[in-house]
Amino acid sequence: MQHDRGYLSQNDLKLLSERLEVPLYRVNEVVSFYPHFRRQPPPQVRVQVCRDMSCHMAGACELRAALGKIADRFGEQQVHVESVSCLGRCDRAPAVMINERPYMARTARQLEDVVERCVDGHVPEPDFDIDHLAGQSQEWAIDVYRGDARYDAVREFVKSPEPRRVIEALEQAGLLGMGGAGGRAYKKWTDVWQAGGAQKYVVCNADESEPGTFKDRELLLRAPHLVLEGMILGGLVVGASKGYVYVRHEYPEQIAAVDQAIRAAERIGACGRSIFGSGHSFELETFTSPGGYICGEQTALIEAMEDKRAEPRNRPPELQTNGLWDCPTLLNNVETFAWVPSIVLKDQGRWFAEQGRESCRGMRFFSVSGDVRRPGVYEVPNGITFATLLHEYCGGMRDGVALKAAALSGPSGGFVPARIPTRYLGRRFVSQLPPGTEFVELNDLVLDIATFRNIGLMLGGGIVVYGEQRDLVDEALACLKFFRNESCGKCVPCRIGSQKIVQIATDLHERRYDEASFESQTALVNELTQTMQTTSICGLGMVAANPFYGLLRFFPDEVKRYVP
Repeated sequence: MQHDRGYLSQNDLKLLSERLEVPLYRVNEVVSFYPHFRRQPPPQVRVQVCRDMSCHMAGACELRAALGKIADRFGEQQVHVESVSCLGRCDRAPAVMINERPYMARTARQLEDVVERCVDGHVPEPDFDIDHLAGQSQEWAIDVYRGDARYDAVREFVKSPEPRRVIEALEQAGLLGMGGAGGRAYKKWTDVWQAGGAQKYVVCNADESEPGTFKDRELLLRAPHLVLEGMILGGLVVGASKGYVYVRHEYPEQIAAVDQAIRAAERIGACGRSIFGSGHSFELETFTSPGGYICGEQTALIEAMEDKRAEPRNRPPELQTNGLWDCPTLLNNVETFAWVPSIVLKDQGRWFAEQGRESCRGMRFFSVSGDVRRPGVYEVPNGITFATLLHEYCGGMRDGVALKAAALSGPSGGFVPARIPTRYLGRRFVSQLPPGTEFVELNDLVLDIATFRNIGLMLGGGIVVYGEQRDLVDEALACLKFFRNESCGKCVPCRIGSQKIVQIATDLHERRYDEASFESQTALVNELTQTMQTTSICGLGMVAANPFYGLLRFFPDEVKRYVP
């Protein structure tokens, strides 16, 4: 309805209520929750400027102000400019969408020209992701088919359907969930396989909304067949008959690529009814997210698919037993599913396990942006050092500046300094260092989830690098505002705590504290952080204070510059 008209009128909602035979308030509560839905006629030209992390570093605030002047000239009915949360194009910051078409890394004057041409009805070509991808030459080991979607792993399974063999391959490989939690993939597959119920589902979480993270964007565009094959195998193993790829609406090219890959798989018999003539059936389709960072939380995502507000569920029960429509549901991230075909086809998972370094198992993808020469998506062995990723893959620091810090899990993990005081690291890790070691170099840290857990830090799929010229108080405030803006508001600790943290950081940024008054605020930040970590329903609330909490721990000198 919104696509046809541009917005949702009250009459539209009434018609939908009657058609679906649900109360009107149910329709309203869904429409009012998601940022993608509009209740008023949109302007002729809607300009959205990403405000988070890499885009913030690349001058998003100044760009937003410059574009605001052209909006003033034309008026709100013709041109509306707004700041929005991460658009998933951190490698080409600053990212801008104009009428839901992406325009990246352009000057204010160039974007003003785009806006003016849109007002005149002559819409310039956007900056397509596929064009950016064409300039990349790195071959990926994950694509066992080298682009030829043969679905050999599915063919082998339907000839000899042995679920336990696939699960054992995942265990042998040591494959972890690549969506952030890092759980053991084989364990989740086993739980859904063993769960009772005639109807089961498979869901791929492609709602990639963590600032600094864009690896799934590339996988969906470059190798959607791997994601689909992983899902099909998952469905065959656990006994599901239906699968959904849940994709954020800011990825239209990726949605189209997945839809095309599904149609191609159906044509050759890899999915749908009677897969490769075997009698096994598994249907696939895409589900476009109506927006919101919270939809990346797995239970909130399921709520959205059930036509509800994307508010995280209290757990237990878990999705493995009570997921979509209260049925057992296998839910994994894009990258997790994409690794399954090569794991199954290559030496029962041993090939994957052997790719790691420094006693680590497997490979993974990192998206890297910020102050590096070559921001992008990189497939790397688990166990390489941060220095290897930074210098051998990303070309080192941009403009030769010194490394100051890195956000190793988007904003969720806060900022980690180039030299980390050992007093803040895990005892098990520190006990292995030479006696008297006071600092550990970030460059020397091994990039592996298990290692980072021992250290007491977070490691995700999105890494943002900060040079010595960056003001981390300003950067932390931007991250805190992101969490505040994206909180669903369901639980009090997150709803109130995230706003309070922003207020304290804003007062610091505007130099409203003296030394004595800020000391009391520091104690409050520590208390809020602990409370939010232990009482929030979902991961957003648990990490929302981390950018400020880490700033106070690791960068006291940065903070002191703002406290007279």
